[in-house]
Amino acid sequence: MSRFKKFFVASCFLGVPAIAILLNQSTPQTHASSQVIASANLQSPAQSQAQTQSQEPEKKPNEPAVPPVEELPQAESAPGPAKLGNDADYKARCHAPGVIRCIGFDTRSEIAGHIMPDSTGAVLPEIDTTVSASGRGSLKFTVPAFSVANSSGQYWTDFADDLSAQFDSLVNGDPKSKYDEFYIQWRQRFSPEMLKPFKGSNGWKQAIIGEGDHPGQTAWSCTNIDLVLENSGQLGMPRMYHSCGVKDDKYEELSIMEGYDAQGSGIFSPQNAAGNGKCRLYRGFAPKFPPCVAYKPNQWMTFQLHVKVGTWYLDNSHKYHRDSTVQLSVADEGRPSVPVIDFSPEKKTGYDLVNTDLGKAKFGKIWLLPYQTNKDGDAPHDKAYTWYDELIISREKIPDPK
Repeated sequence: MSRFKKFFVASCFLGVPAIAILLNQSTPQTHASSQVIASANLQSPAQSQAQTQSQEPEKKPNEPAVPPVEELPQAESAPGPAKLGNDADYKARCHAPGVIRCIGFDTRSEIAGHIMPDSTGAVLPEIDTTVSASGRGSLKFTVPAFSVANSSGQYWTDFADDLSAQFDSLVNGDPKSKYDEFYIQWRQRFSPEMLKPFKGSNGWKQAIIGEGDHPGQTAWSCTNIDLVLENSGQLGMPRMYHSCGVKDDKYEELSIMEGYDAQGSGIFSPQNAAGNGKCRLYRGFAPKFPPCVAYKPNQWMTFQLHVKVGTWYLDNSHKYHRDSTVQLSVADEGRPSVPVIDFSPEKKTGYDLVNTDLGKAKFGKIWLLPYQTNKDGDAPHDKAYTWYDELIISREKIPDPK
């Protein structure tokens, strides 16, 4: 299986992971629908830091380096007037066959008990009633100036409050498991400042999909089965990696190595399905948009992740089955979705999802957060924002928003 190389400005991998935030809730699981914890439930900065652990992998030398995309001067964006979305369309998608959970991020009660603050304990995700894709609000994250990696806190939820919706291999997983395939869709909005470079950062994360909680036991956000969507290397494009440094002792990025240039540097496809497979990343060159798919500011983009677990890969066995599916599609506001990442047996790019805890670890939880590994807290930048709305978890493919 081709390994996705990490690219880092100046000689290291840009963006991989270090998702290991372990940022997670320590309070007993209440399994409310959304995030924005009431102030009475907030923990002190010391408690929050004690629960947050960064497991940054070692940077590897001699990797292709890509210069940051040229940024244009932009004024700080204000939230603007309330944006009324298509409530009927969102409700229709929520009631489609196979849907397990819908979270509209309209009220604080939806997210109470499901957020954690930033490293200082002062910044929290919040419900913003001035901007939404539908309904009366959205989940807003603020990235303050002079903030560190955990700049904005996080939101989490299990796929189901009763922990009944968890997804496993039907080949070598828990014999009692019934489901191996799921879809997750959400809308996300970025301020222009969010798409500017942040000094030192490996790139902000969008979502982590990982192991679900167990009765009386909390699952952390850095587990061996994790799938992570992030702006790796700050290239301004969604990319993915798998496993919190466990699979063959690597954070494995979902990309395909296409060959080498004349200087012997690797040529990679960071979005192997974008632009009919024409998205490439060359040493010394920024990605081209299109064919690569970029983040866009000031609009509600749609992201949908499809996962089907085949045979769990046993760590370091090097016996690959390539029978799992990981697919990402992305849509600009008002446009149909397009395939961006496609690792599937049908495309002859089947993937291997690792699991070191067979019979127990199953997909069943999602974290939303703009965590940025290695972000320089001493570097000034404009305050930045990102918003989430219309989170849907389903056993069947979810239609695009209308």
